[in-house]
Amino acid sequence: MSSLKPHNKIFTNTLLLLILGELLSFLGYYYSLVNSLTFFLIVLLAISVSLYRLEYGLCILLAELFIGSFGYLFYFESGETKVSIRLALWLIIMSVWLAQVILNWLKTKKLSVIFLKSLYFNYLIVLSIFIIWGLINGFLNGHAAGNIFFDFNNWLYFLLIFPLLTLKQDEGGQLFILRQIFFVAITWLSAKSLVLAYIFSHNFNGFAVDLYRWTRVNGLGEITQVQGGFSRVFMQSQIFALIGFFVLLLWLLKYIIGGGEWRLAATVKNRRFIMLPLFLSAIFISFSRSLWLGLAVGGILVWLIAIFRIKIKFKHFLIFNFVILFSIFLSLALTVATVKFPYPAAYGGFNPVNLLGERATQIANEAGASSRWQLLTPLWQKIKTAPVMGQGFGATVTYRTNDPRALASSPNGLYTTYTFEWGWFDIWLKLGLLGLLAYLGLIFKIIKDGLKINSYFSLSLVTGLLVLITVNIFSPYVNHPLGIGYIILTIAMMDQKKLI
Repeated sequence: MSSLKPHNKIFTNTLLLLILGELLSFLGYYYSLVNSLTFFLIVLLAISVSLYRLEYGLCILLAELFIGSFGYLFYFESGETKVSIRLALWLIIMSVWLAQVILNWLKTKKLSVIFLKSLYFNYLIVLSIFIIWGLINGFLNGHAAGNIFFDFNNWLYFLLIFPLLTLKQDEGGQLFILRQIFFVAITWLSAKSLVLAYIFSHNFNGFAVDLYRWTRVNGLGEITQVQGGFSRVFMQSQIFALIGFFVLLLWLLKYIIGGGEWRLAATVKNRRFIMLPLFLSAIFISFSRSLWLGLAVGGILVWLIAIFRIKIKFKHFLIFNFVILFSIFLSLALTVATVKFPYPAAYGGFNPVNLLGERATQIANEAGASSRWQLLTPLWQKIKTAPVMGQGFGATVTYRTNDPRALASSPNGLYTTYTFEWGWFDIWLKLGLLGLLAYLGLIFKIIKDGLKINSYFSLSLVTGLLVLITVNIFSPYVNHPLGIGYIILTIAMMDQKKLI
């Protein structure tokens, strides 16, 4: 974990580029030409750097993944066709990797694909068989072709495991650089969450309206007024801020145990410690109960790792928990300061801490939560019609909902969809019980290897993965590029058996 150095050129330059990208995306909301030109500039840049060194193209692709939620930070639109920058980058990376493999094959007469030697080869092949079956089964069951395509195409993100496995884990190597990119991206994402919370809790007149529309049109997140002028700022990519929080927490544990005489002042001055309350503030501001559940589960897991895996001394355990509580206090203070800053005038007389408590406990009357529970029974009934082999991609369920977004298109309250909040049930419905078990088998193999390696970094990756599969209970991630991206990154690092 000594390699986590945010105060370097990679961090600064990447942060500036991410901010520039967001500004251009916002400008592209006003002027479509800016959006289109930036889209093609990024495409040309990705092609150029990928041909030079593939890992540079992967840095661009993953930076977009970490901040882009649904991948439409930029897009190209022609008629009814809309191509996201995420899809374009995926096509570029896969094409360049495949071209390199073919050219090397023609030159050496030997087919060299590192994936064939991976520790996870068998697990990924079995999962791939069920994914292909889900595609075939969708057509056999007569599901709409459009639903099948959009349901299936997320899973193609798994193919990035091929180029990722070509990267090296050594100090200063390509995977090391990607780890730097990860922390730059989630630092910006967390700061952006606070900026949006500030703007939407204060009187910025028409600017806030445009900012809301840009966020929605580009699929960057959801901004919803909770009460008394307070707005939740939820971005799907905040899952990475949650995972990053636990990666840093395990680094902190190592620092406390192995850093000699521990001093609070030295810890607070450390820039990595400053990131802890920043990441945590983004999770609080998201007002996502799924992320909060992941936070609670992750906290318990870190305690269990400290006590039973690392066998921490009682003194160090007290210090560790004190720093965690101090981080929580700072994150709440930062959140309150953001939404209550007196200029310009803040909306309402809401109490942010009380709102957090109410959000965590009041579920029955909240539209999104009640709709999720209303979906559960018809979803389970649909699963039971083909529990072993599944219904295939594009399978739909009709249920009654109170969600205002669904009611806008279905005034009678009946809503039909092929995407479901219940992430694991979604996979069970589409791939069947055997496909679900194949996926869980891959995940538990990763967890087993992480515990076997038993480095602080491998344990942090395992914690992040367990947090991800917890959040996926109520919000779909592991069948989406966000969750799949984290899983294949973890595989690429675990596959090298030595995590620094």
